[in-house]
Amino acid sequence: MASVSGSTGRPAARVVTAVILAIIALVLVIVGVIYFAEPSSSLPSVLPGHLAATTADSGKNHPLKGAACLVLGIIFFGAAWFALSFQPKAPTAADSQPNSAAGRR
Repeated sequence: MASVSGSTGRPAARVVTAVILAIIALVLVIVGVIYFAEPSSSLPSVLPGHLAATTADSGKNHPLKGAACLVLGIIFFGAAWFALSFQPKAPTAADSQPNSAAGRR
């Protein structure tokens, strides 16, 4: 039996999954905005595309990487929303009886 969180009736694992997905989505959106706003020489060194200030292409932005991060962020926000809003169908009485016509599909 799954534990239920609060009065909403949602399983706790589903809420934890939605929170993790939302955090990942938020990080992706922030990284996407950084890619659009900062030139290559100003990017944090942990992000792909960081170039030293002495490199010839150090002043360019990375719009493709920024757009990809934003799209992935939107997808992860959608997954978090789906994790919270999805309600599986309740089994009908006919499905729970082993000898019924509906149970023999």
